[in-house]
Amino acid sequence: MRSIVNLQITMLAAGLSILALSSCGPRGNNPNVEIIQDMMESPAIKAQEYDENSPHGSGMRVPPEHTAPVGFEPYKYGNDVEAASKGLKNPLAGQTEDDIILTGQKYYETNCAVCHGFKGEGGEAAKSVVSSKMALKPPAVVSDKVKGWTDGHLYHVITMGQGVMGPYASHVPQKYRWQVVNYIRFLEKQAK
Repeated sequence: MRSIVNLQITMLAAGLSILALSSCGPRGNNPNVEIIQDMMESPAIKAQEYDENSPHGSGMRVPPEHTAPVGFEPYKYGNDVEAASKGLKNPLAGQTEDDIILTGQKYYETNCAVCHGFKGEGGEAAKSVVSSKMALKPPAVVSDKVKGWTDGHLYHVITMGQGVMGPYASHVPQKYRWQVVNYIRFLEKQAK
């Protein structure tokens, strides 16, 4: 009799184990039980939305003071074009490999050609919709003036802007700006 009870207990334990293990597997489209609200899917708030939980009711958060994004390097030259011209050295100087020129061309044509022209001709010669409406025409990047600039000066102008041209630091990632400089040098050689 005792062996029958032990057998029944063993069978019951095995049945419960199988039931417990089978409940852990995938169950089709049935979602898991959500014990703590918003843990499985956090509520998304767009930057422009009102957020009752933020200090000023704005969905846009200001980063904490004295913090920087991972990999961010602050631009140490600020508005000092002379220091940038002397201090910045092009790590890709003279390199005209296809991948460097094509990456520079991509960013130039996306961000610069709208005003300076696809061949860097600038002004009226650029024949772009944007530059034709500008009172002060953008200069040619293939001009003798720009050819006389150091690569650091050109990099600085792309990063911080100059005159009526705003900064393009947020448009052209830091790691691709030297490739844009090399592409402009490539355009200068083509313009001869």
